[in-house]
Amino acid sequence: MQKKGNDPLEQMRTQVREAISKAYPTVEDFCWENELSKATLSNFLNDKKDFQISTLIKIANALRKKLTIRLD
Repeated sequence: MQKKGNDPLEQMRTQVREAISKAYPTVEDFCWENELSKATLSNFLNDKKDFQISTLIKIANALRKKLTIRLD
C-alpha cells in the first residue's frame, strides 16, 4: 500500500497540472490545442476514473515530456 504523498499516479497528476499551468492559460486551452477531451483530462487530474496508457502518452507528448512507466 502506498503512503499518502508517495503515490506515483498522484505525483504524475501534480506534474501534469504544473506543466499545463506553466504553458497554457487554462486546461481547456491545453485540451483544445492538443485535441484532448477536457472530460478525460479532468477525470485523470481528479482521480475520477481509470485511464488508458495511450491517454498518458498523448498528454506527455502534448507537454513535450518523456513518459516513463516502471515497476520496482
